[in-house]
Amino acid sequence: MTNRSDERVRAGAEHAYWQRNARTLAAGNVLINIGWNAAFAFLPLIVQAMGVDKGNLALWVGVMMFAYYGTSCLCTPVWGVLADYYGRKSMVLRAGFGMAFGFGLLSTMFNPLGFLCVLVLVGLANGFVPAGQALVATSTPGAHVGGALALTQVGAAAGTLFGPMAGAALIGLLPSEHALFAFTAVLMFGAGVLALAWVREDHVRPAHPLRIDLLGDMGQLLRVPELKLLYYLQVLFSFTVFGAMPIVSLYTMRLLDDEPGFGGLSVESWVAATAMAFTLAGIVVLPLWGQVLNRFPSRRVLGVLLAGTCVASVLLPLVRNPLELTAARMLFAVFVSGLPPTLIRMIKDRSPQGMEARTLSYGTALQQLGSAAAPLIAGVLAPYIGLRGFFWLCSGLVALGWMLWRRRKRDPASSAHA
Repeated sequence: MTNRSDERVRAGAEHAYWQRNARTLAAGNVLINIGWNAAFAFLPLIVQAMGVDKGNLALWVGVMMFAYYGTSCLCTPVWGVLADYYGRKSMVLRAGFGMAFGFGLLSTMFNPLGFLCVLVLVGLANGFVPAGQALVATSTPGAHVGGALALTQVGAAAGTLFGPMAGAALIGLLPSEHALFAFTAVLMFGAGVLALAWVREDHVRPAHPLRIDLLGDMGQLLRVPELKLLYYLQVLFSFTVFGAMPIVSLYTMRLLDDEPGFGGLSVESWVAATAMAFTLAGIVVLPLWGQVLNRFPSRRVLGVLLAGTCVASVLLPLVRNPLELTAARMLFAVFVSGLPPTLIRMIKDRSPQGMEARTLSYGTALQQLGSAAAPLIAGVLAPYIGLRGFFWLCSGLVALGWMLWRRRKRDPASSAHA
């Protein structure tokens, strides 16, 4: 009884700071994602400027993104164990300052192979946004978790919106496209400083020694009902959103091959427009999904989100020009943007006690695997099925996720989880 009383006291102390934590990390997410998207939204153009020919561009971009996210995927479970032991704030700071250093180094790499090698190292530090979400999910009162997570996601979405705008504005002013990575490094350093100064976590280190047993943790987590399916849905989100980001840029460039100068805008402007439209729609709807998540069972919300995402995803491979692609991406964003806060809340609610950060970190690792696999698969398949074929593949995976969730909802044993 005493242990439970102590846990409630500690939880109450952390809950006292939940609003400031959520707002600070939302602001940090704005900076992180402005910097990240200012550079990576234009990665195909940057790689092309390194001397990579057009025929190999999709493959090079895919390999680079796979290297970045693949390294991050391998390291994330270890960061989750360290977060449970040393505190979630330590992982936020690791990611903010570590990525700032890595992106500063990237700005000096003008050879594609050297750039790829440094990108592998940068992947070690990746994870500011998910580390912050884990902190918010575990330190916010249950009645407010949906809204708090949605706020941090709005910050990330706002950064994703303004990132391509900043990149498009700077790319003509900077001495080279690589200077965008120096701009990214400065913003990421600023996000780290914000978290250092304003995020509060009253973490109590466990009495047992630090233990890293990734296989044992995975075995324990995979026995939790529904967790495997929720993890698959996280992979699905990252595959179709984060992983598809450079593919959408390539897709926009290919659409303009048939109609150069479409709408009187440059290639850079259309690349920025498709990215901005997606994120702007997400920013508008995320607060609404947060309120819905606070008021209705998360299982029901997830079903609606998956159904809408499934329908909207079919439009992407059918577009004929960048304007239609922009409109289709906006509709897709209306539903897919609500998945992260919903999935994080559901995974956190199902995590074993004392393993909250680890449970979320395995989901993050799988997300990064999806982000890594998407551009690589698109690069390998592009010569055979084209980029439209990749988006048909995405639609099929979303439809599979929806059907699996509908079947799970019909299982009486699953009704115990809201």
